[in-house]
Amino acid sequence: MDFVVSYPKSGNTWIRLVATAYGTDVEPEALMRSTEPTLGEMNLKDVETRHYQAVSPVPLQDVDFGTEVRLRPAAMLLLEQTASRLTDRAPFLIQSHHIHASVNDIPLWHPDWTDRIINPVRDPREVCCSQAAHFGNSYEETARIMSESRARTGPGESPDVRWLIGSWSAHIRGWLSADGFSVHTVRYEDLNADPLGEFYDILDFLGVSNLSMDAVRDAIETTQFDRLQEAEAEHGFPEAGDKQFFRSGETDGWKEELPVEVARTIERDHGEVMEALGYL
Repeated sequence: MDFVVSYPKSGNTWIRLVATAYGTDVEPEALMRSTEPTLGEMNLKDVETRHYQAVSPVPLQDVDFGTEVRLRPAAMLLLEQTASRLTDRAPFLIQSHHIHASVNDIPLWHPDWTDRIINPVRDPREVCCSQAAHFGNSYEETARIMSESRARTGPGESPDVRWLIGSWSAHIRGWLSADGFSVHTVRYEDLNADPLGEFYDILDFLGVSNLSMDAVRDAIETTQFDRLQEAEAEHGFPEAGDKQFFRSGETDGWKEELPVEVARTIERDHGEVMEALGYL
């Protein structure tokens, strides 16, 4: 299975939308509808409650995180069965925000069911702004969460299964150093500056046959930020909850939005990784 794995609010959804739109005549309005029958891949996540519950002998609300991790390999085999029914919709990517790590010596990722991984990264100061708006937390609280080693999040308000994201730095380091997996890391800022070139490279990495620059251009046009905002305003978007999902898409909006003291905190907490990625 192919995944797009990121720290939350780093471009995960945009990449999945472009992959979905590639080679089709789908409109942004259809991408917004979770019930669209031909776009089932947009709903695929590696924390699907149904997959975990199918392999758990007890209700998931009674399962602690360590047990949840032990259930993960069997749940991923069920996810693989679901994904196999969408082979005619290649390329498609399964959403994840899990860190590349082990829990109680059990790895969250295994090459038996992981083929290729797209790993978008984004300036953590911009991530802080986007996460604060999405989750309804203050900038200060968001920055604190971004430094927590055991931070978790999920696709819903009270999900039964959640992603272990860890701190921003640990998440980035984990995927940059991942062994045994084919990982393509891309900066959100580079996607924004050169979407045609960067998305062409992503689809090439995914092994898309007869890759066409014109088709890549069409997919990018379909998923332009203003078109997605307009479609979300009219039709909603399942991943948004009660907040606006496609908020700004900016790469340096944090300079005007983020309080200076919060920006300095993030730089102190994550400076080494930020410098390695060219953010400092």
